[in-house]
Amino acid sequence: MSMSCAYADEVDAFKCGSSESIPCNLKNIFNQILIPYPEKCFAAFQACRTEEEPDGSQPIFFLKKYKELAWHDRGLAVAITFKENNKNYVVSVNSDSSIVLNQCELPQDIPGMQSEIIFYQKVFREEHPNSFRFESSLKQNFYLGFSADDYNKKLVLKHLPGDNLDETIMFTFV
Repeated sequence: MSMSCAYADEVDAFKCGSSESIPCNLKNIFNQILIPYPEKCFAAFQACRTEEEPDGSQPIFFLKKYKELAWHDRGLAVAITFKENNKNYVVSVNSDSSIVLNQCELPQDIPGMQSEIIFYQKVFREEHPNSFRFESSLKQNFYLGFSADDYNKKLVLKHLPGDNLDETIMFTFV
């Protein structure tokens, strides 16, 4: 399934912060690492083979920072990417609010005040300064997370209004 990276044209814009991408793997509260399945167009949390970092055979995600032209306090604008089989993928919000892995190159500039590939990285809570949450720029109060009822722990977009945060949207970096 091939999808394009299209963006709405609005007044504000996101500009690529630097050429550097920050390598990381994302873990949930169960110490499971996020693994992408681009051929099936989803990502899911799974137990690591060892207690240490992934063994190198597992894909590594990258955070790409973007600067915004308008000031606000929504968080650090980032895109979450990975590379597999020499193809670049971006974690995106689909029109039906599902999370998909789009094969595309990251743009240097994204016109508009929101994008399906931009998430706002924020500290999860003050008492968890090394844990983060990622809010969709496209849908306010919608966060990357997983369903507690889902045995497969697929990456989803969860609606959590206000300060009603739960640990299913809490991420740590490996």
